[in-house]
Amino acid sequence: MSMDVVIAGAGMGGLSASIAMGLKGQQTTLLERREVFGEVGAGIQLGPNSTRLLQSWGLSKALETYAAWPSHIEVFRLDQQNALARLSLGESFKARYGAPYATIHRADLQAILYERMQAIGQTHLCMGASLRDLKSTEQSVQIQVQMQDQNSGSSKTRFSFERESSTPQNLQAKALIGADGVSSDVRRLHWPLRHIHATPHLAYRTTIAQKLLPLKLRQSCVQVHCGPQMHWVHYPIRSGEWLNIVALIEAPIDDAHLQDTLQTPLQQTWLEHIPLELSRQHFRLALRGAHSDLQDLFRAVGEWSPWRLFDANPLQGAHQMAKGRVALLGDAAHPMLPFLAQGAGMSIEDAALLAQHWSHVEQDETLRLERYAQSRWLRNAQVQKRARLNASVFHARGMLSGLRNLGLSLFGERLLDMPWLYGYR
Repeated sequence: MSMDVVIAGAGMGGLSASIAMGLKGQQTTLLERREVFGEVGAGIQLGPNSTRLLQSWGLSKALETYAAWPSHIEVFRLDQQNALARLSLGESFKARYGAPYATIHRADLQAILYERMQAIGQTHLCMGASLRDLKSTEQSVQIQVQMQDQNSGSSKTRFSFERESSTPQNLQAKALIGADGVSSDVRRLHWPLRHIHATPHLAYRTTIAQKLLPLKLRQSCVQVHCGPQMHWVHYPIRSGEWLNIVALIEAPIDDAHLQDTLQTPLQQTWLEHIPLELSRQHFRLALRGAHSDLQDLFRAVGEWSPWRLFDANPLQGAHQMAKGRVALLGDAAHPMLPFLAQGAGMSIEDAALLAQHWSHVEQDETLRLERYAQSRWLRNAQVQKRARLNASVFHARGMLSGLRNLGLSLFGERLLDMPWLYGYR
């Protein structure tokens, strides 16, 4: 079966790429290994560099329905109630960057992207389709897909998306876009020497309805509470009715888990099994010396989902994002720590630039992908490096934490406002 563009992965990046390409009249086939979409993950922060693009794709009304609009960002010492630094996200911020700062549940963003993709009508979505092999030639990309047999629950390999077809076929495309996340099969198959690694960072995530919280714990802003080897962040989602909470803790990986992380392919999951007593130890660390409001917030929450953070070395060149007729997008191309809150944002930016370059039909397909990668790799590498730096800053100890606190007190708004990031066009 011959197709123009195949996109692997129907997460934030894949759906965004389908929308951006569809708006330019390009048909795509979108492969998703899951059989159904589920409510995975938790909150996402979207700076104006992201919301500007989402609005240009016709999603303004949907964002108004599902997102929250924080009034400001505040940074605290873990043990204090008065903010070290504050950045207003109000009208002046919106006017400066031409778009607002939003917070949204990952599942809600996925839903509105999916609905927009369907409305555009240029994408064929195939659920339960896992990439097993690929071969890029000068003329095309040949892709091997394993389809889940929904009737029997078993799986079998075939090359056709015709449900009743019994004869394996080669799926051919002019280009393959790997938007299949941190544990990308496209990256593993086409860039076998690129690796991700598990980090000591563990994120405990949860959400809670704000109406269940005392008034003093309800939030309309993004708050970051920094402590030694950990920090808390929480902000409103779902039109402000829910609160997203994440405790990010440096939790060393034990020997058994380290051996698991050395297996190939390495897979990141949304939920990691942590023994109860170990989780209690983690939260004793996270709450040591914490202000009473954080202590109360922790006690108000019933259940937490632990998630090991993965990382990769910053991109070294365009060749790591595009090679021949295969290109990478989002976390598949540049896994990054969430300490700059730009994982989804970089996926959205990638999608917009990919569609822009792909629309240059007078150029050879490989040249279009190469120029897409050239336009994106430095930007993504810069964000990867800054996210790593923020991890050290947020979790600083001793003298370094004192320097951080002094810097935030003196230059807080200038440090939190990042024109290089939010003003990108």
